[in-house]
Amino acid sequence: MERHPRRPGGHQSGGITHPTFTNIEWVIANHGSITIGEISADVGCVAAAADPHLCYAMLARRERESLIDLMGRLDRAIADAAESSITVDEINPPGGFKPSGKRKSRRP
Repeated sequence: MERHPRRPGGHQSGGITHPTFTNIEWVIANHGSITIGEISADVGCVAAAADPHLCYAMLARRERESLIDLMGRLDRAIADAAESSITVDEINPPGGFKPSGKRKSRRP
């Protein structure tokens, strides 16, 4: 007997309706990409959008935020970043990461 994975919430294929993500579509049509997924236990789920010229957004999924809501925030962040050329970054700390103080030894 063949088993099929159950869909969360009991949704049937094609039963989910969603808004149009015109800015996400625009990024992809212009040789960009979006990535959504778990980065690490510390960071959690991230949605990012970039093209060869600009990283538009890196958003952290909020507690109890649905995937559709996260994609909506990503779509709006792309529009804001495209207008201002400033990346919306919820992942990296302000000022960047600090060096750990450990130096790697060089091999000849």
